[in-house]
Amino acid sequence: MTKVRMALTSVLLAMSVDSSFLSTCQTPPSIILKKSNPHGGKFWKGCALPHGLSIRFGRIATVGQERLLGLDRCIRANPVQELMNRALTKIQEGYRLEFDTA
Repeated sequence: MTKVRMALTSVLLAMSVDSSFLSTCQTPPSIILKKSNPHGGKFWKGCALPHGLSIRFGRIATVGQERLLGLDRCIRANPVQELMNRALTKIQEGYRLEFDTA
């Protein structure tokens, strides 16, 4: 959990210095989480974009579902803050960090 918070906090700091940071970064900040269960498991992927937060989730080995939250649905209109809060909530629900690009 600490790794997610540390990685995304550094992105938030970069955004406070340069408001166009998300528009200019080559790889958008993203987090991939997985959770094992008797039915094979689930995945959750969040990606902070300049226009909002993209979330893909579902059972492992499937395409899953995708949702896009516009800036108006993100905390303080900040998709990175929204990504961090949602990822930390998922970790509390038993998901584990698989990969991050923050």
